Amino acid sequence: MRDFNSNGDINVNGDLNITDQSQTTQHKLLYQLTSEELLQERPFRIENIQLEQDEKIKRLKPLYFLVVVLIGLGATFSAIYGKGALVSLLTWLCSLILGFKSLEATFTDNGFQKDEREAVRQISRLLKQRRS
Repeated sequence: MRDFNSNGDINVNGDLNITDQSQTTQHKLLYQLTSEELLQERPFRIENIQLEQDEKIKRLKPLYFLVVVLIGLGATFSAIYGKGALVSLLTWLCSLILGFKSLEATFTDNGFQKDEREAVRQISRLLKQRRS
């Protein structure tokens, strides 16, 4: 580093070899892609959305199971102690709340899915503009 002066000059008294071995690839923005590339990109984005949805369902399966168990417990307590029992009412209420929240989490897009859906819309818009 002593060959680099503060005024910006480089003083090298021999060979200077600089090797850039970075493996970065330059990504293009969607509007820079050709129509053929856009047609290849759209199914990839749609597949990403579906994979993320499948992953959400896989993560929420224990919650679905808990809802079914709570509904079963509520039905059991209702059958044994009557429909007005506090335990059965609380169990039904918990199962309804958990069931609603799990369905909401299943069918509401997360940030990644929103981004991918927006990319698919943008691809469709670009293809329409290009009449492809």
